[in-house]
Amino acid sequence: MKKRKTVKSVRSRNLGVIVAAGILTVAMATAVLARSSAGTPKAGAASDDGKVLGMAFDGHQVSNLDQSIKFYEVLDFHLSGKPTDWKVDKEANELGGTKGAESRTAIMVTQSSVSDKPFDLVLREYKGIDRKDWSKLTSADLGAGHMDLTVMDDCNPVMDKLKAIGLLKVPQMNLPGGGAAASGPRRFVFVQDPDGWFIELFAKMKPAPGAPPEGPKVSNSTATQQNIERLGMQAGFNHIGLNIIDPVKALAFYQGIMGGDYPPLPDPAPAGTAPRMTMLNGWFPQATTSGIVRLELLGSPQNRDKQPPDQHFADIGVNYVGFQVSDLDAVYAKAKAAGAITVSDGGIVKVKDGRAVMLRDPDVGGFVELWEPKK
Repeated sequence: MKKRKTVKSVRSRNLGVIVAAGILTVAMATAVLARSSAGTPKAGAASDDGKVLGMAFDGHQVSNLDQSIKFYEVLDFHLSGKPTDWKVDKEANELGGTKGAESRTAIMVTQSSVSDKPFDLVLREYKGIDRKDWSKLTSADLGAGHMDLTVMDDCNPVMDKLKAIGLLKVPQMNLPGGGAAASGPRRFVFVQDPDGWFIELFAKMKPAPGAPPEGPKVSNSTATQQNIERLGMQAGFNHIGLNIIDPVKALAFYQGIMGGDYPPLPDPAPAGTAPRMTMLNGWFPQATTSGIVRLELLGSPQNRDKQPPDQHFADIGVNYVGFQVSDLDAVYAKAKAAGAITVSDGGIVKVKDGRAVMLRDPDVGGFVELWEPKK
């Protein structure tokens, strides 16, 4: 798989988005797709001027890099070059606010399920600084998260491979249809990586013999429960999920600033009925490709009035999303004006392959890197 030099090199630094979820991706796709009709900017508004080019990579802070590499290799991620040796990386420390830390990094690459380009996952291990361990969070907790991967035909072979290397962990989750298959292929399952991050495996099943062809699928804000392109064209990376506190506030950032394509927010639950999850399925360009990737925003009723977790960028289990931009100063200014909190020491940092800044979003404090490559 051929990769862009600039995007490949940015992965060797420091980075974070915190995320989480359930299988409600399919079951509630329409009732909980996303964007506020009350003052939230239109889908894609931030990217109309070309300043936000799209989602470029994801990153995850781990406790044991070698073990994490083994786990993700089973999920069809492949190392892009050798992992780095332990070192005090001054650029990375300035970017992530991790002064004095030693770290080592691995860049892992997998196919996107919806484009013809690979997607990067950056794994980084730290030492020499205090790190909280967030690996015991449940899927609904603020600060937990998930990555969704499409697999072909059946989830069981992936689970068998994880079990064979002693890294299969299936969390207890109350998911409709998500229990162990008595026999035959398994359509979906959640597993956890060595640091507790939730991985949603969803199988693109073969059509039943004689079944009529599926109707056209939609990969934008007009998608409904019936026509959403849930799985993509092939196996590979599909989306990241982020547990949020306030859907309107989260959309003001991920749609209004970052340019995500989200449908309108659903109407509130009728009086006297139980509160329900708000699932906001958003589409972003995959930076420098013609493909797209998704960022789900998941608002659980129990999180509505909670405070963001006291997470630090280098903590074990922290996740982040990187966006490529063409005018970092302008996007950074908009993000700060919208309430994003700067993590990087001194703001924008000069890095070997351009300039970057690490932020926490204004709602749940999800970690987001803005990166502008060298011109």
